[in-house]
This record gives sequence, C-alpha cells and structure tokens, in this order.
Amino acid sequence: MHRAFDSASYRENGRVIARCLVEALHAHGVVLKHLKVLDFACGPGRVIAELAGATASCTLHGSDIDAQAIAWASQHLSSLAPFSTNTTSAPANYPDDTFDVIYSVSLFTHLDEAAQDEWLAEMRRLLKPGGVLLATTHGRFTIDSCAPAECLHQQRDGIVYQTDRKGRFKVDGLPDFYQTTFHTMDYVRRHWGRYFAIVEHVEGGLNGHQDLVVMRRPALAGAALAD
Repeated sequence: MHRAFDSASYRENGRVIARCLVEALHAHGVVLKHLKVLDFACGPGRVIAELAGATASCTLHGSDIDAQAIAWASQHLSSLAPFSTNTTSAPANYPDDTFDVIYSVSLFTHLDEAAQDEWLAEMRRLLKPGGVLLATTHGRFTIDSCAPAECLHQQRDGIVYQTDRKGRFKVDGLPDFYQTTFHTMDYVRRHWGRYFAIVEHVEGGLNGHQDLVVMRRPALAGAALAD
C-alpha cells in the first residue's frame, strides 16, 4: 500500500499508517509499552521507522520475503529493530508465542486463499495467548478496480483473487503468487474467525483505503495486554 510517487509522500504515508495502527491498538486497550511487536511484510521498514517513536520501550522486529528490502532495513534501521528474511511458506523463523502484537499491512490483500490460511495459522502460532493481530484487506472502498465478473465472484464467495500479469510480463518486480485479493466483511468474520477472535473490522480504517481488521488470539480468562 505505497500510494506514493516520491520519497516525501512515501514517508508521510508511513506516518499515517503507523498512526492508524497505534490508534487501533489503543482503542482496544493495547498500550505500546514493553511489548514485542512484529511487522510482518515490513518491506524496507517504512512503518517501523515511524512506529518506533511511539513505542520506545517495545522490542520491534521486521520480516519480509524481499531480501533486498531487508538488507536495506538492516543497514539503515538496525538501531530500531532486527530484520529477517522469511520464505514464501511458513514457518517464520521465530519460536511459538513470541509476540504480543503482529501487524501486517497490505499482505493479505495480495495472497490467494490457501496462502492466507497458511499465514493466519502461522501468525496465531507466533502470537502469545491474548496477542493482537492487525491486518488489512481490500474492501468496498477498493472494489471499483474489479471487473463486473470479479465483483460477482466476490459477492458470491466473499473473496476474489484478481490475477493480472505473471512471468516475464509481470513488471512490478513482485513474485507471480503476489496478485490482488478482495474480501467482504462477512468472509473475514467467518473464515478468519476460525483462527482468531475478530475484534473489529473498520472499513477504510487504514488511510481511508484498505480495511483494518483487529484480531486477538484466544487467551486465558483475565489475560490482557494493557497496562
């Protein structure tokens, strides 16, 4: 979700995303103090760079499949977080029950249903009991980019995986499996709800564009993340 054409707007968009995430966490009682936080699909660390100012006592981590982006982040943002390269399949290189918070911006917006299931299960593994996952989807604010047949598919199934170009004709530099996915709120509630408690689904909750889904791994009674 770059939505930027120059370095200044790219950084500003990172600030807006970080602010949306912090506000969503605070709204659900998550105080960003002394927590372990993972940016999954972090790219070159744009959001971590902005989030660090609001999370001085937190331990931040970043992970992405893009080795070049991770190399840049490791060189330029090493004082903020350790960064690691993950593969296209689970597991990620972290132990069970590691993180209090995971956020994943503009990842599930590009994966097919099977890959989403795999990574939802993996993020459940990585979160501590009671931990919170923030993820974004393409909802009704973005559906205008779908063809009529794709809109009907989404209405029928709750999800549509829009395939554009692959192979040597895919000019964005991203892997073939990385296309564009659209979800309905009902699909997220029913399908993602198999892995997490769906706490809130805010249409356009990320910068008025992507939906923001707040989820929590089930915890023992009385467990909480807030101070």
